[in-house]
Amino acid sequence: MSVPAPFAEFRTTVQQEWVDHNGHMGIRSYTHVFDQAVTTFYRFLGLTREALKARGHTIFALQETSWFRREVMLGDPLLVTSQLVDCDHNKLVTFHHMHQTRDDYVAALYEIIEIQIDMEQRRSAPFPDETRQHLEAVHAAHEKLGRPPESGQGVGIKRKAG
Repeated sequence: MSVPAPFAEFRTTVQQEWVDHNGHMGIRSYTHVFDQAVTTFYRFLGLTREALKARGHTIFALQETSWFRREVMLGDPLLVTSQLVDCDHNKLVTFHHMHQTRDDYVAALYEIIEIQIDMEQRRSAPFPDETRQHLEAVHAAHEKLGRPPESGQGVGIKRKAG
């Protein structure tokens, strides 16, 4: 199986209902678009809701961070690229770039760490071997891209020395 690096299958256009009182796409809508992109990427990773449910599992978010670089406006075409930056036996970290494709700029970045959960026990559960092997293959391909410099950086105010 060929592994696209980065994975780039989610495209959309800024909708009227996503525009806020400032005349650009609002924060909740960025989250909505990134969530759709994550769902599309997870489908490629074999982590569909149906497959997880069949095993009695689901995915829970542990932490997420967004960076807003440039605003996007009504009708702007968007492409979200996705990268698997880390994974282990039950967790994965994905990083996403939202590109405004008409004017060719990165509008926003998004990183999320999630964990697989056994819904009966409400505790973490390991990925099945087949899923883990696929995640490791994707991670190996995506590792060649280099980890985005923002990855792993939380919220904070950068202060100048002196």
